[in-house]
Amino acid sequence: MKKALIVTAAFIIPAALVLIYGFISATRLPENRPENFIKNRPAGEFKTVVCVGDSITHGSVSFNYVHELESRMAKDGYYFVNAGINSELAWNVLQRIDDIIACDPDYITILIGTNDANGTITDENAKRQVKEMGLPRRPSPQWYRENLVKICSLLKAETDARIALLTIPPIGEDPDDMAFRRASEFSKIIRDVARQQGVTLLPLNEKMTAFLSENGANPSVSYESLRSLMYRGIFMRKIFRNSYDDISSSSGFLLVTDFLHLNSRAGKMVADQIEDFIHSQ
Repeated sequence: MKKALIVTAAFIIPAALVLIYGFISATRLPENRPENFIKNRPAGEFKTVVCVGDSITHGSVSFNYVHELESRMAKDGYYFVNAGINSELAWNVLQRIDDIIACDPDYITILIGTNDANGTITDENAKRQVKEMGLPRRPSPQWYRENLVKICSLLKAETDARIALLTIPPIGEDPDDMAFRRASEFSKIIRDVARQQGVTLLPLNEKMTAFLSENGANPSVSYESLRSLMYRGIFMRKIFRNSYDDISSSSGFLLVTDFLHLNSRAGKMVADQIEDFIHSQ
């Protein structure tokens, strides 16, 4: 019995350590987050770009488009602040808006709404978000619109930044799936808010949807497998160091890794649109 317990522990302990490492690695906040930037603002002259969002912007479980932008544009005098946090909804961004304002940005890009949309797809999603993200109510399209308007209004009033809203990526790659359509519906809200608020619109959803239509997306998985795919993807990335592109292609995806997060092709689409926005100003 004692030997069996020792053998069991020999397997369980390493497995637990691997899981803990994967969790810590996936949730660690970016070094270039607003808090660090405010405390230790770099010396010299540069233009500050704050990229606001959720895990797609955070870039720990999705291709890091903020890092991609930095690699392209830092030499031209741009400093990128990563204001993305995993799992957040528009309401969560609103609670930390002061840190974004305190960065005194020249440009602000906002890519938020994927979790808001996902929270309206199933009752389980909504309940989990209320509990885990401290939400005061269940996600809904109207509540998302209200929070996005407040975010834009505050940033316009409290900063001199040029502001751009990005429509959200498709959820999955099947145009006939409800999750895919829900991302399109929330992207329409973003288009409406951008027009009403007089800020720049970057049509990411439209760009990605066109790419999928032109290249014949044929994923081999269904939306019901989202959670298991997400954990599998984190494990493959953090433990086995697989690329996001390999994780994506293993499920037959062209742009996403697990219905929500982006591979390098999609992440560079985000970077392209933001780079064009900054240069156009």
